Amino acid sequence: MSLKEIRTSVQEVAEAIAAVLHVDVTIVDEDLMRVAATGEYKNCIGEKIPKKCLFEFVLNEKKPNYADKFRSNHICEKCSAKSTCNEFSTIGYPIFKGNEVIGVIGINSFREEQEKIIRENYDSLMIFLEKLSVILLGNIIYSQTIKQLKIQTEETNKIIDSLSDGILCVDSKGMIKYTNKKAEKIFETIKENIINHPVKEIIPNIDLELTGVKYNTEKINVNGKKISLTIKSNPVIFQGKKVSNIIEVNKTSDEVRDAYKLIEGEKIVKFEDIIGESKSIKNVKNISKNIAKSNSTIILRGESGTGKELFARAIHYKSNRRRAPFIAINCASIPDNLLESELFGYEGGAFSGARREGQMGKFELANGGTIFLDEIGDMPIHLQPKILRVLQEQRFRRIGGKKEISVSVRIIAATNRNLEDMVKNGQFREDLYYRLNVIPIFLPSLKERSQDVLLLSEYLLGKFCDRLEKENKRFSNELKDIFVTYNWPGNIRELENVIEYLVNITEEEIITPQNLPVTVQQRLYEYESQSKLSLKSRVESYEANLLIAMIEKYGNDVKGKSKIVEELGIELSTLYRKLKKYNL
Repeated sequence: MSLKEIRTSVQEVAEAIAAVLHVDVTIVDEDLMRVAATGEYKNCIGEKIPKKCLFEFVLNEKKPNYADKFRSNHICEKCSAKSTCNEFSTIGYPIFKGNEVIGVIGINSFREEQEKIIRENYDSLMIFLEKLSVILLGNIIYSQTIKQLKIQTEETNKIIDSLSDGILCVDSKGMIKYTNKKAEKIFETIKENIINHPVKEIIPNIDLELTGVKYNTEKINVNGKKISLTIKSNPVIFQGKKVSNIIEVNKTSDEVRDAYKLIEGEKIVKFEDIIGESKSIKNVKNISKNIAKSNSTIILRGESGTGKELFARAIHYKSNRRRAPFIAINCASIPDNLLESELFGYEGGAFSGARREGQMGKFELANGGTIFLDEIGDMPIHLQPKILRVLQEQRFRRIGGKKEISVSVRIIAATNRNLEDMVKNGQFREDLYYRLNVIPIFLPSLKERSQDVLLLSEYLLGKFCDRLEKENKRFSNELKDIFVTYNWPGNIRELENVIEYLVNITEEEIITPQNLPVTVQQRLYEYESQSKLSLKSRVESYEANLLIAMIEKYGNDVKGKSKIVEELGIELSTLYRKLKKYNL
């Protein structure tokens, strides 16, 4: 950009100088064209100045200079307008842009009093002209910036209008500042009708505080038609404050809407619904609450039946993703050959028996929300890299698909298996293990929560009496003692099954130990028998069980036995003697 492109402001500067100093002013560009002028040269704006004049010298030498026709001056001697020049004296000051001169500011005198002003105030004028040259350069940069911003704004508008998402920009008060063409199409309007209007006029149930996640709105009215929207609100933060929101809007497809209908029927679980007063369960609840609003991956560890899905649902409900889906999938319950399509979906005709229109996978349905991968330790090794990629990049392809699908999904995994041993044995990928193990939460078994057993039992008793339409029942004191001392190998799930059984089969109001299932009574008998064993018998029982576990781990061949003796620190002959003793 040059002085010519800001000629109006350049002329204003020239006239201001002339008015203050009572001299004439000429400003030329790098081509020695007169861009601005006052007095005798005002009619010459747009013309080229004479060759080899003072301004050309200043332009070439890149430094200010002064010419006085009453004194010997080599510059004036070479000027092509020497014979016709009426100037008494002239100052020329270069206008710099970096190291390049882009023009010259000139002060001209045509009368003795003007020449006297220049001569007597030369040093001050040089400082003054230096400041003015900086101002002119600033005007050029400002004008250039404004032009560039206008171009960028136009380019940005074109890009935003070409997006497949509807875009609304709303200010901190919820007033619409901008909309693209896709949004106008969705709401069947034009921007003039909604700009500077509250966004809640067109989306009454929008939640501007829920940011960073996609969620499905209730149906809204658009020109007499009911439509459902998928919305994601992204805050614009400036100097630590939210100044506006960029809102992505799309009509919800039938398939996604159907999925949401299914999800709406799922049970909402809050942390208050998780029963327990023991220190261990309170600690786990506190940890889970603290990390709920994070997007970090969680892995729930613990024995089967300890309530891992319950905690996953409570974390989801407490998170910023609560309006979006919670999708649960048990990796152990789906055959290996179907699990990939279940998780990632497939394109039409991707394999024999595939639906013609294709199918969305669980990751796609969970977009904006949470996916719960239960029994992650049973994930087939060939699928683990694909899970790893979703964790790292939040992208995947459907089976048979070419298009990358981007999602925003929080993963909560769960397992009762020893993943560390599985990694050592090559059954679970080490990189996936570390990606999942960002926030490990260990759920206590029921035997570690003995003080919660009766709380849970009473709650479940009431629940099943209501569900099975039975008269209210009570536990005998003997049964309560058994509940507290029993080790509950199946944890809460076993407790739940036992109480449902008791409510079904007990006709009396009071439930006694005699009503317990045979399997539980058998375990109680074995436990009681075990407690009466001598020290020697107990040691032998422990030794036999340990050897059985070691054989299962390393095998019963020569190589396996070598590993067993190495780990136990015994002689091979000792091992053979004990195997014979216990008929192993």
